[in-house]
Amino acid sequence: MQMTSHAKRFLSILDKIPMFQKLTPGQAMEILRICKPKTLGDREIAMRHGTRSTEMYILLTGKLVVTAQDGTPLTYLSPITTVGEMGVVTGQPRTATVVAENQASVFEISKIKFEVVLKKYPDIGFVIYRNIITILSQRLNSTNKQLVNCQQELNNLKQTGALST
Repeated sequence: MQMTSHAKRFLSILDKIPMFQKLTPGQAMEILRICKPKTLGDREIAMRHGTRSTEMYILLTGKLVVTAQDGTPLTYLSPITTVGEMGVVTGQPRTATVVAENQASVFEISKIKFEVVLKKYPDIGFVIYRNIITILSQRLNSTNKQLVNCQQELNNLKQTGALST
């Protein structure tokens, strides 16, 4: 199979994204086939808290801000990363709002097309789901460490009298 320079570039991008790592070039090309290029305008809402998870994005250029329901910024996303993937995989509603901080270029992957690929190519699903389990395990480990640090800080504040019980 002859690969274009765009396809080779996409394969190198996809391999940098934890969810898609370890896909073979042929498997990655199946993901590329369902990607739709899209431009998000300055301050455009890409995803809104509580709405159905019908697509995910691969951020190629620009910056996205992920906010809580009350508008509090939770994190800023820079290329090369995904957003919305957990909702697409689980079918759960959006847990945050995602806004383009400036103009951003993304690849959009619809939930329906993603599910068709995973059904047609279970080996791709195996790799992706294994990667997602690893990602979630790392996030849980990181959250546990943050909770321990917060608990230690709280105990220190109580011991020094800076915080009344």
